[in-house]
Amino acid sequence: MTITLPDEVRAQAEREAKAAGFATVDECVADQVREDVEAGPLPDQYAGRTREEFEALLNETLGTEPKRMDEAFWVERRRKMLEYTAKRGITS
Repeated sequence: MTITLPDEVRAQAEREAKAAGFATVDECVADQVREDVEAGPLPDQYAGRTREEFEALLNETLGTEPKRMDEAFWVERRRKMLEYTAKRGITS
């Protein structure tokens, strides 16, 4: 696969890849694609959405009442994060 980027975008991608420990942008992109493939498809509520739809969801969420961050909230948050990292093979 070949992707052509404007010079300034390529330079930024090279800086970010290097900062993340990759020798090349190609390695960084390949790693990100591999992680996406391993993670599996998006949940149904997100599949097939455009960037504009995601932005609308974000804006809608920002307008809601804040969630109460009690013990139950943090227990559920931890459970979801452990599930997320396990799917991606991330360990602490």
